[in-house]
Amino acid sequence: MKKLSVLILLFTFNFCLSQFAIINDKDGFVNVRSSAEKANNILDKLENSFVVYCFDPKVNWINIDYIKNGKYLNGYIYKDRIKYITDFKKIALKSVRNGIAKLENHSIILEISETDFVKTKHQLKFHNNNLTQLNTIDNLHFFGTDGDIPKREYKSIKVVINNVLLELPNSALKNLYEPNLFNSKANYDEANDILYIHSSNSDGAGGYEIIWIIEKKKFKSRIEAYGF
Repeated sequence: MKKLSVLILLFTFNFCLSQFAIINDKDGFVNVRSSAEKANNILDKLENSFVVYCFDPKVNWINIDYIKNGKYLNGYIYKDRIKYITDFKKIALKSVRNGIAKLENHSIILEISETDFVKTKHQLKFHNNNLTQLNTIDNLHFFGTDGDIPKREYKSIKVVINNVLLELPNSALKNLYEPNLFNSKANYDEANDILYIHSSNSDGAGGYEIIWIIEKKKFKSRIEAYGF
């Protein structure tokens, strides 16, 4: 019991320091730097509302991971140039039963479901034909295990926002495995009509963070990160 409590505390502490955020700067953009200092070290520029994954602050700077033009990138930004996703209105997790997580408030209903991973429905490729080291699933890099065959996968994500129904496309769920429905979270930016659905998933060794972005009741994108 003590070990479990310690693990929960460590996970909570890690989440407090590492989580998704959006760029939120009065100038409308932020400079990404190669090191935690102001110098001749600008790598990139990110505009407001761009989603990044933030690690623990280093004095006045935050180390970020982000995806731009299909590339995974990293750098530093000033710590007060972001707004954490969790600062937006929370959609409460109401229940997790029979492989379905339900989140709800007065205007938004979410159903996130999982199902068994069935090997015969996927194309598996192993490293050097080593059946203990899975390399790709359906010719894609995958999230959720460290080379093992997954046991679970996302089945669907359905959203109702102000009586408008939306189901995320299969492309939003592919190559994401070992979902942890109890970690399902959602936050709503009312001013811009943007819903963020996010979770921390893992089989133990293959941990990853995922966020789906629904803007003006249409699926916009998803972003993955390695938070731990």
